[in-house]
Amino acid sequence: MKNLYGAALAAALCCASAANAENFTYEITWGDVNMVGGIGADGTWGRGGSVEGTYVTTLEDDSTVNGAIRCVGMDQAPSATMFAVMLACDAVRDGAADATTIAYGCNYIGDPGPDTPLGCVGGIRFAGGATGEVRRGSVTMHWHSATEAHGTGQWYE
Repeated sequence: MKNLYGAALAAALCCASAANAENFTYEITWGDVNMVGGIGADGTWGRGGSVEGTYVTTLEDDSTVNGAIRCVGMDQAPSATMFAVMLACDAVRDGAADATTIAYGCNYIGDPGPDTPLGCVGGIRFAGGATGEVRRGSVTMHWHSATEAHGTGQWYE
């Protein structure tokens, strides 16, 4: 579960910029995951949680955007959905008020567990800025440790 939240955060951080670059990469540093609930035979699905962190996004022109990310997520029941974990995130770049929103679907890369890496795909949306522009795109995220994730993204609009 912790890995899924990291993935979500990474994606959110990548998307938290209204820059004109179409493609980007990002790195996320996660804080502690705060877990709640849990059902199922061993209590490992139906758990929810939240996590916050910081990100650095690198745009096509090698410029960077820094900010903060906040995600909430929930483990899904086995075989109930395509994804083991679902995340919803807000990423806000430093000095900005408008958030980029990210929705991730994640799966464990290996047997599920607190230290198992997660692979995530998702959609991003930014609406705001001085012009009220709306941008949409997609992201990937690899939550590879308890405190770090990285990913890629592309703005379509």
